[in-house]
Amino acid sequence: MTSGTPPRLSIVIPCYRQAAELPRCVAGVFGQRTTAPFEVIVVDSGSDVEVAKVAREAGARVVGAAERLGPGEARNAGAREAQGDLLLFLDADCVPEPGWLAAGAAAIEAGARLAGGPVLDAQPFHPIGVSDNLLQFAEFPRGRPDGPATHFPGCNLAIRRADFTALGGFPAVHLPAGEDGAFSGAVRARFPEGLRFARGMAVRHRGRTAFGDFLRHHERFGYCRAALGLSLEPSHRRLAARPLMTVPVAAKRLAFILGRGLAWDGAQLARTVLLLPVLAPGLIAWAIGFRRGLTTAEGGPR
Repeated sequence: MTSGTPPRLSIVIPCYRQAAELPRCVAGVFGQRTTAPFEVIVVDSGSDVEVAKVAREAGARVVGAAERLGPGEARNAGAREAQGDLLLFLDADCVPEPGWLAAGAAAIEAGARLAGGPVLDAQPFHPIGVSDNLLQFAEFPRGRPDGPATHFPGCNLAIRRADFTALGGFPAVHLPAGEDGAFSGAVRARFPEGLRFARGMAVRHRGRTAFGDFLRHHERFGYCRAALGLSLEPSHRRLAARPLMTVPVAAKRLAFILGRGLAWDGAQLARTVLLLPVLAPGLIAWAIGFRRGLTTAEGGPR
């Protein structure tokens, strides 16, 4: 907590065995340009002694768990312990830029029911790390203007605690990923115009730098997207489940990423073109996982 004053803002950071990354994350929070009293809560979702030690040394409050928690479960556990009226969620492998906290609070105070912002590269010269971020966060570049949104990643969110509680927190999806998309959908269903992108609410994310980890992550990511049926029509499910559609599905996703760069951020567009040799295997892995999700979830394509 920043002072003896009760916190107005609560920053919740789920952390699973990321003791090496955590100090940068927490230091970035305590370095924020704000006069509002806030607290930092680290949820040790893996009962990791080193994570708890590092978090306390950095000045954060630690919430432990008896067993490993998924990201959504960990965020829910931290929110239950929060004292602030406004919750901000940040991942341990992210470092917020100095205006992040003030921008998130301002977006909510201006009427947003859920706010998010740019997710930028913490390692801008690592081709795999940048490619990992492009495949996950192409919709959240710095150049995107403030305005309406349909979803946000869980690594960069702000919401009033009252709204979070009324929604029941992050849903239990029982999958390695996708809880943030499901949560965004729940917010959008309750508040159709309530999701707002705030350019000043920027974080830097450390993408995966090992090629095998990169491929495995995006295969899982594609699987979870399909298994949860996020933004999918029945016709899309039937068509994309066909084996010969793997390459076209990957190409369609690439076209979407290129389109986001063309619309919002020329630098992102250039990175996408330059990194195509790295991106292509990741896109194919995503499409393979996507098909697997369609054909195994709930009895296959409908």
